[in-house]
Amino acid sequence: MEIGSPEHKQLLTKSIVKIAVKTISIGLVIGLFLMFPSLVRENAFSNGLAIAGQVIIIITLIYAFSIAFSKYWKTLRNL
Repeated sequence: MEIGSPEHKQLLTKSIVKIAVKTISIGLVIGLFLMFPSLVRENAFSNGLAIAGQVIIIITLIYAFSIAFSKYWKTLRNL
């Protein structure tokens, strides 16, 4: 396999997507874990945790997509 070949580009893209999916799944697990108490009992503290969980999920999505895009742009632009 040569650098710049279609197979090489496919492997690079696959690894970038794999890292992004792992990052998103970690944020999703943490966010859902924080949102769970609001389903069990409704009070101010659990509502605060639910909002924190939603924020963590949104920030993780933005972070994962931005990192994946920047890695994709840096690596595959030069090939």
